[in-house]
Amino acid sequence: MTVKNGGVSLRCIPLWLVYIVRFIVFEPVRIAERLLYDRAIRCHELPPPVFVLGHWRSGTSYLQTLLNLDPQFTTSTIYRSLFSDVFLLTQGWLKPLLNSYCRLIGLKYAIQRTTVDLDIPAEADLGLCCLGSPYSYTWGHIFPSRFSQWIDRQVLSVTEQSRTGWLEAYDYYIRKLSYGSQGRGVVVKSPGDTARLSILAQRYPEAKFVVIHRKPEDVFHSNRYLWGIILKKHGLQSLDTKQVDSLIIENYRAVMSHYDNQREAVSAKRLVEVRHDDLCDDPLGELGKIYAQLGLGSLPIDEIRHFIQHQTEYKVQNYTTSTKIQDRLSREWSGLDRLFESV
Repeated sequence: MTVKNGGVSLRCIPLWLVYIVRFIVFEPVRIAERLLYDRAIRCHELPPPVFVLGHWRSGTSYLQTLLNLDPQFTTSTIYRSLFSDVFLLTQGWLKPLLNSYCRLIGLKYAIQRTTVDLDIPAEADLGLCCLGSPYSYTWGHIFPSRFSQWIDRQVLSVTEQSRTGWLEAYDYYIRKLSYGSQGRGVVVKSPGDTARLSILAQRYPEAKFVVIHRKPEDVFHSNRYLWGIILKKHGLQSLDTKQVDSLIIENYRAVMSHYDNQREAVSAKRLVEVRHDDLCDDPLGELGKIYAQLGLGSLPIDEIRHFIQHQTEYKVQNYTTSTKIQDRLSREWSGLDRLFESV
């Protein structure tokens, strides 16, 4: 992967070595887990998944967290994604140790601006990357200079080979999540799926989709923040500010345009759209609408109320947009704000 994606920046060599050591250390465990569980995972009867869609930083993580409060569901977490190849054998003992260490040193999860907890919901596509799948677009975050190529190949212009390989790996990971959670349904969140709606709707004919929309200017600024964290702590290459801005603008336009071209083919009984601001202002009310339209059963009111009452750490961010950026967004994202006018 390193050779194929343009190498590593000098300052990132220590992080690159950490990645290499991680895979070497856990390789025997990965082999053991495959031998013990592979057949059972592939034969596991998967309940219809619920896919959370929306561009990066549109509120997908918050929506994923709220849906995961329902005991009927499970989801990918930071631990399950980072250790997707070994979590069945290690989550009982390694996760508590790592969580205790993170609390001891006061480690922060900068991406979500909160304290690290390995049970925080995370992207499923990250799990594919840590499985070593060549069909994960998360490789574009690890090798940022090739991000656009990864998104184009795996999300926007999917070839038959990429489609087949991705769905096989994705289905395996989703089944593994369900199998490891006593057969629960899986809430799947990977923002790139927003542009692959039709593929997922065809592969999982009983799946449900919840799409969240956030004000485009807020999405832009929050993605700037996200890329700052990726480049500083996770990526193996460097980008300058202009490159990051162009990447955000081009990717948002492409992903949301692809979604717009596909959403009409999915019935309202399977797909519901919500606004980020409405969900933040009235979580119970918006979730009630989601559950009613998609037929998800009884809303877990007590769990949701408890979560909301104890959600004190994260603060909503306010952004200021320069005239130059505002003009550019108006020009290059023209028409995209109409996507959710009817929501």
